[in-house]
Amino acid sequence: MAKEETGTVGTATDGELDTAVSVAGAIQAVVEEFDVQPVLFIGAGLARRYMQAPDWEGALRYALEILGESAPSYSYFAQKFGDDKVKIGTAIADLIFEWAWSDGRDHFDAALFEGADRHVFIKSIIAEHLKKITPADRDGLAAKYNEEISALRDIRPHAIITTNYDSMIELIFEGYEPIVGRGVLRYDLNSFGEIFHIHGMLGEPQSLVLTSGDYENWHKQSRYFAAKLLTYFVEHPVFIFGYGLGDPNVRTLLQDIGRIVADETGLVSNVAQVVWHAELKSGPSQSEVVIDDDEESGRQYRLRVFNVSSLREVFELLSARHELKQVNPALLRALAARLMKLTRKDIPRGTVEVDYATLEKVAQDDEQLPRMLGLTFADTDNKTHPFTLSQVADELKLKGWNDLNPVIRKIKDEKRVDLRASDNCYHERIKTGKRSATRKWSHEAVDLFRNVMAGKEYKLRD
Repeated sequence: MAKEETGTVGTATDGELDTAVSVAGAIQAVVEEFDVQPVLFIGAGLARRYMQAPDWEGALRYALEILGESAPSYSYFAQKFGDDKVKIGTAIADLIFEWAWSDGRDHFDAALFEGADRHVFIKSIIAEHLKKITPADRDGLAAKYNEEISALRDIRPHAIITTNYDSMIELIFEGYEPIVGRGVLRYDLNSFGEIFHIHGMLGEPQSLVLTSGDYENWHKQSRYFAAKLLTYFVEHPVFIFGYGLGDPNVRTLLQDIGRIVADETGLVSNVAQVVWHAELKSGPSQSEVVIDDDEESGRQYRLRVFNVSSLREVFELLSARHELKQVNPALLRALAARLMKLTRKDIPRGTVEVDYATLEKVAQDDEQLPRMLGLTFADTDNKTHPFTLSQVADELKLKGWNDLNPVIRKIKDEKRVDLRASDNCYHERIKTGKRSATRKWSHEAVDLFRNVMAGKEYKLRD
């Protein structure tokens, strides 16, 4: 089900946070800070956009219609429970349970009557509906978004997290493996190319998180999910698409993450929401969304929000580097799994002979491991300009890449040279896609910045 969100998250400001920095530049900066593939958090909006999946209300209305004219209208439940889709869904699920055990028995597989979950019947109805409307392959998705969908696929994200039940994401990211519900807790997150359906998936109707009881059970385990997914939220940029962030479980997950990774101001700097608008008169803009902590009194967590009128342009900014575009996710998972078994079991047990000299050479040489795996570098820019700005900051013992912006501005003011405006011995803008690029810096840049920060005299090379 493509699930819409309830309004439990407030907007901090409608204006731009920093008019001097473009949205494109800000998005690129988030990616450059980590220099790894992003993790995508994909919600209802994209499923509605690409395959006309029903929103949360639409799915509940569809299930209710199965009962025929004898059932109350959806308006009855909306008036009784307001906009609380969880309570509405639970009430409809109870009606369908009673119907399933009477007149509706022939509509369901006999196995559904054997389990303990009385709400499995509504889950089965919704899962079957989603199965029917899901295309057989990517070509069946909305044709008018072909270029946008191709740009999304080219991101080659490290992983995808979703609360959607449908399998549309699997059509777009071929070779990625779906991990369903509690399976996330048992899964090794050191791998690449997974789609985590944390609210269940249509292939396993009993796994769907839909009713009050489901949400209560999920809430009890949310800390475990957050801890399991923490690696992603700490080591990767995370971009949220198709969510209003009001889903109670998504909000709980972000609260748990915020407690661990937010800075002293409450900002979760590497997690950003992208919101599509049909029209933006003033152009793309930046704002913030605030998530209140239900448990820590007065604590709030802030996420950046990028308001855009073109998702395709954002996807292209996030597009994978050339050497990643042809990598098979299943192959990478197999290599990672085999390496894990090798280091955790085979070597300690002495079942394999280890050439430590060779391993040491591989570990110390950036080119040896790719060559061993049959990979080659796409260019030599990484040799002459090996650092992201975040890595430059590390070399200079700074807190983060933001601390270097005043240094770069100082050079521009004093020497009338903007290092980032061209390719030079200090900086290169390396193309990574049709419209995307990453900025890399050289050892000379590190030395230059060190001298400027120390107040020493310095000259710029041509």
